[in-house]
Amino acid sequence: MTTSVWTPPPADEAALTDWLRTRAPVTRAPGGGWHVFGYPEVKEVLANHGAFSNAVVRPVPEDSPMRLYRTGNLTWMDPPRHRNLRGLVSQAFTPRWVAGLEPMVHETVESFLAELRGREEVSYVREFASPVVATAIARMLGIPDKGQHLFQEWSSNLLALADPSSEGNGLQKVLSLTQIAEAYLHQFVAKRRAAPTDDLTSKLIAAEIDGESLGDDEIAGLIALLMSTGQAATITLVNAMIVFGRHPKAVAELRARPELLDSAIDEVMRYRSETTRVERRTVRDIVIGGHEIPAGESVSVWIAAANRDPRVFDEPHVFDIGRSANPHIAFGHGIHYCLGAPLARLEIRIALRALLDSTTDFAVDPAGTRLLDPRLMFGASEATVRFTWKEKS
Repeated sequence: MTTSVWTPPPADEAALTDWLRTRAPVTRAPGGGWHVFGYPEVKEVLANHGAFSNAVVRPVPEDSPMRLYRTGNLTWMDPPRHRNLRGLVSQAFTPRWVAGLEPMVHETVESFLAELRGREEVSYVREFASPVVATAIARMLGIPDKGQHLFQEWSSNLLALADPSSEGNGLQKVLSLTQIAEAYLHQFVAKRRAAPTDDLTSKLIAAEIDGESLGDDEIAGLIALLMSTGQAATITLVNAMIVFGRHPKAVAELRARPELLDSAIDEVMRYRSETTRVERRTVRDIVIGGHEIPAGESVSVWIAAANRDPRVFDEPHVFDIGRSANPHIAFGHGIHYCLGAPLARLEIRIALRALLDSTTDFAVDPAGTRLLDPRLMFGASEATVRFTWKEKS
């Protein structure tokens, strides 16, 4: 990170990676707005919710289909409401409860993997990564099969919004599906209020702190948030394939030393961060990295740059599955640290373990891979993967 001369971020993935590497820790764009690239500076912004607000970044009109995300969306809230709502959610969505989902996630992974075994070529996102994640989240919430298909379609269309090669009006499709999902979720929450079960939706309904509980709009918004942000696990599964395909020696080491899987997953998330950047707005004057940012300024917080800051990571542009110190912030930092991180890690670990145990080799076809716009997120809306499967014993 050496220069403060501003040039627009390029759309090409390799060029963007080089662009991120040469940024100064904090830079002001000539047209207005600030950009934060350095690891300690990014963490400072994300931790200082009193100066950097997330609630005023995305105002949503009442008549917009995206109002589904407005009421229960933790990522668009500041304290004190964020603290109160997250406390209620955390009461139900505990790490111990998530750990108990492992048998369900295993079954979900195996059910989709069974459809792929023996096939030489697979549409990896559509046939495995996306449905595994969407189905596991839907099952966790108690959503029945019919609703699971709706959320699989919704999730894939959300992902396609970041695909520059997508044809047609993708945003309109997402908005239409969001309206359908909103109606579905309110009906579903009402049914669970009348007849609760042991799923997460019922637990959210029952959660209570100091006499406060969650309303239907908040629960519907939280479910929508879980479904949409669950794409982080999908994209990490895709990024793992892309990165592994480019580093066959790392895959060979991982097959020889399966205990490195968790470390390899962390390195994938650091090396190819799913979230390129997040947005904040200053609510008061604040100094970051020696720069005074006035109140009312937009601030782009570059997670992907922070995760390659040479001040923190040795040889940051080397993919090293045995990296001993890897304090990446792919899941965020501060009060908006990803609530679903334990579930995402569980899904990713089980899915990759199953793929590695079921195959002797795989290759990603560049011609069949549609990379997302890296200025929005690193990932792919589709990746054609050729597998060499182990013979059943």
